[in-house]
Amino acid sequence: MKMPSMHQIYNDYFKALSVSRCEEEHKERMQLAPSQGVGYADRLITTSGIEIVESEYRFAGNRTIRVQSEASMVELSFCLQGVGEVQVSDCSHELLVDSCSLQFMRDFQAEFHYLDTEPIRLLSIGIPVPLFESWMAGAGVSGSCSFAGLVGSREFRMFRTPILSETLKLLRQLRNCPYHSTMRKLYAEGKALEVLTAYFDVFLFDQDYTRRSSVLTRSDRDSIWKARDIMLQRMADPPSLIELARLAGINDYKLKMGFKEVFGTSVFAYLRNKRLEKAWEMLHSGSYNVSQTSMMLGYNNFSHFAEVFRKQYGINPSELRRTF
Repeated sequence: MKMPSMHQIYNDYFKALSVSRCEEEHKERMQLAPSQGVGYADRLITTSGIEIVESEYRFAGNRTIRVQSEASMVELSFCLQGVGEVQVSDCSHELLVDSCSLQFMRDFQAEFHYLDTEPIRLLSIGIPVPLFESWMAGAGVSGSCSFAGLVGSREFRMFRTPILSETLKLLRQLRNCPYHSTMRKLYAEGKALEVLTAYFDVFLFDQDYTRRSSVLTRSDRDSIWKARDIMLQRMADPPSLIELARLAGINDYKLKMGFKEVFGTSVFAYLRNKRLEKAWEMLHSGSYNVSQTSMMLGYNNFSHFAEVFRKQYGINPSELRRTF
């Protein structure tokens, strides 16, 4: 009896999600049914069988999606926005904004619990197990890092880390493919492979990863997440590090050290990246000019804004604005 493929897992998920499907520019777009909310998921399968799914939707109410599958899969998933919880077999984890997880699953049951308090934005890269095995064999680690070696007797295993700052540009490029032809699949696969390489290096080839310990308490982590939220709310006029620590209820040294542990970068590098992500979105929408964008995000020096934008994205903000 033929086992179901990895792609069937995504088919089952979208069937439970209640979507309408249509082919669009060498990808499949799945639109959420109006009765369920608003939003879509774009699905692209590359020549080698990698599946790339970008989801952005807001549910009309709290939503639970159940999927059961005998198939096996490796998935690298990014949570960009959203509130919810995922239960896979006997494991459960909350959605963590700005986090990346590498997941291994086989013959599993899963429940996705999404809250309607804010939009859900996810980016997932699904990898067929035979392809993953060939990569590990090529790297000479097919024993300890094989699918069977990593999963063991479990149905599910997950590694998680904050999104690496050095991959932010790659993720943006993956989400904003410049091609609308058959080159789309080639471009997407190339970017996906770069992203996968970066996170495999962290999760699978960094021997210290599983041995790292943290001195942060649960209260410390709550305060650090509160500091992040305050900073994003005041993006145009951010507080100083000392003021931010006071508002979040944590000392500035622990905020500085702990923020890097939780989010993988410094407080103000994180703020800079978020400002520039927002700037890209505003210019991409065509609703704001460069001057409006820079002022609304707290860049009073237009030249400085243009310089950091160009350094981050390799294009002048005015050039991006003219393309839309």
